[in-house]
Amino acid sequence: MTSVGKAIYILKCLSEPPYEFGITQLAINLNMAKSGVHKIVSALVSERLVVQAPGTSKYHLGPAVLRMGAAYSNLRGIEEVSKSVMEAISKITKTSVLVGLRDSDEAFLAYKIDAPGYFSYDGYIGRNFPFHAGAIGKILGAYMDEDKIREILKNRDLEKKTPLTIVSLEELLQQYKDIREQGYAASYGENIGGAFGLAAPIFDRNEQVWACLCIAGPLEFYQASKEEAWIRLLKEGAKEISFKLGVRL
Repeated sequence: MTSVGKAIYILKCLSEPPYEFGITQLAINLNMAKSGVHKIVSALVSERLVVQAPGTSKYHLGPAVLRMGAAYSNLRGIEEVSKSVMEAISKITKTSVLVGLRDSDEAFLAYKIDAPGYFSYDGYIGRNFPFHAGAIGKILGAYMDEDKIREILKNRDLEKKTPLTIVSLEELLQQYKDIREQGYAASYGENIGGAFGLAAPIFDRNEQVWACLCIAGPLEFYQASKEEAWIRLLKEGAKEISFKLGVRL
């Protein structure tokens, strides 16, 4: 791994719980000498990408990363245009409403709005989703180039998250096809036991899918009689967000 690769690894490591790590733990994770890790961390500190937590020997992400995140969000423009749609859907469904994003070969949680007094989604912003399990991961995987997603999945361990998780590549690719045809993805306890999710694609002005709108909650909140209405609501919400992003579907 190059020095740049190691720096990237450290930044990604600090973006995951517990969000603070010491030099020793980072050195163990990278299988490097502590002196080498300290040199890379010092360079990141000098650029304010990483800062040392006050009164400790641990480090966490710095303000420069926050500015980059804000710049990315502003460039994409999705947070501002999706907020009112998410609030409306959460109020109607009494579930948490999420926006998932895909950046290259990773899917992650970008924004969330909870329904106060009903359910609060405990996933943290930046949490990664697997492409083979869960509504967000599956819909973002389904709209990728088939050769690209096939390559990604072949090089990854398709972990069986629950007894319902699909781990067959060909079966998953067929499900991707079904998702594209129906225009939504559904998950019932296949990524997190006892949880459900429904997701619809958000298109950008180039008619590419790099984001999705999702509702999520515990299975006891799920009502089969309302699923059709919820899917229609998600599709309309995703279409509105796409329209605000400059898409004319």
